[in-house]
Amino acid sequence: MIAEIQTPSQTVPLELTPNNDEAGKSGINPGESLQKIVRHDLREEGSHVLAVSLSYSENILSKSTTSGGRVRTFKKLYQFQAQPCLSVRTKASDLQSRHASEGTRQGSKLSRYALEAQLENLADGSITLEYLTFEAKSPFRSSSLNWDIPELDTPQLETPTLAPREVTQVAFLIEEHTAKDDELAKEFTKDGRTILGVLTIRWRSAMGEPGVLSTGWLTSRRT
Repeated sequence: MIAEIQTPSQTVPLELTPNNDEAGKSGINPGESLQKIVRHDLREEGSHVLAVSLSYSENILSKSTTSGGRVRTFKKLYQFQAQPCLSVRTKASDLQSRHASEGTRQGSKLSRYALEAQLENLADGSITLEYLTFEAKSPFRSSSLNWDIPELDTPQLETPTLAPREVTQVAFLIEEHTAKDDELAKEFTKDGRTILGVLTIRWRSAMGEPGVLSTGWLTSRRT
């Protein structure tokens, strides 16, 4: 048995689990069945085709012997559309700069930004947000302003569940920092935007299916 999935850009072979080959060695008796599971993370939108090929031979029974029959092969195709489950719109706003208190840039201004993201559930069922992080690019650091914000004597808020087409807002504080003995240079795009980092979101559907989305490099406004 062989399985593969055809995405809009490539064909990927899939692993069958459990991967033991007992059926290939001993065969399948009348009335028995064989089940395999395939897993694949959908990373592209558009048409996908799952192709499963199976080769088998029928044993010919006689009164005294058992002999192998002709080898047969058939292939089944399952076509489906992959659509985005979550829509993300982001905006980075400049905040008042602060002054460096140490390092080679002591007294110089350090940039600060507020990153806002609007998350919309595009799925047919509800989803529960499990993990939300902003991986800031040096020389920046990020602080979450969401349900996972650590506060003393305050119970942690429950992770939000979004109904179909429901929207929620999340935010991060992004601050430039410097090391004590060396200066970390900011990186810019070709049109002069400061590169801030990458936003990653993980969620689960109502049936427990996991999902993940990572943005490209998020930037500040053009300077």
